[in-house]
Amino acid sequence: MKTKTIILLIGMVLTLTMGCAQSKSVVQQQRDSSQWWCYPLPGAKVISPYGGRRHHSGSDIKTKANDQILAAFDGEVVFSGKFGGYGNLIRIKHPNGLETYYSHNSKNLVKVGDYVRAGQVIALTGRTGRATTEHLHFETRVNGKHVNSNKYFDHEQHTIRLKAFKKTKDGYVVR
Repeated sequence: MKTKTIILLIGMVLTLTMGCAQSKSVVQQQRDSSQWWCYPLPGAKVISPYGGRRHHSGSDIKTKANDQILAAFDGEVVFSGKFGGYGNLIRIKHPNGLETYYSHNSKNLVKVGDYVRAGQVIALTGRTGRATTEHLHFETRVNGKHVNSNKYFDHEQHTIRLKAFKKTKDGYVVR
């Protein structure tokens, strides 16, 4: 009986960590090194991957209108506003030259200069700019160059690819 209870509790903790729970749980109050990342739209799936016939600079992640978009990593908001075909865009600068882009948002909830934490709600999904359906266009760039976000995230499992990062005394940075 104790074994089943322990397994259930472990499963609950993993669910909170993987889902980047937004409630004030014990997991959030005692943030540890395992929470340095978050999948931007837990439960959603990629409908248009990076690359393809026309060079698609990010991954389109299907959702419904006004779902919460979560910051993938800790960082500083360096852009929040309308930007051409991206519609409402948020750009976050992270250590070691990594930047993440979140676009087609119905509403941006952060402003330039804000420091965000992984898992923090930063926007609501929408279809602004050149978008035909509600989705999140998620991009990763390193030193200004497009990089397939699949290098950092397993989009099917909604997990991080640890091999793409190195641990430093201050946390994790891209290799």
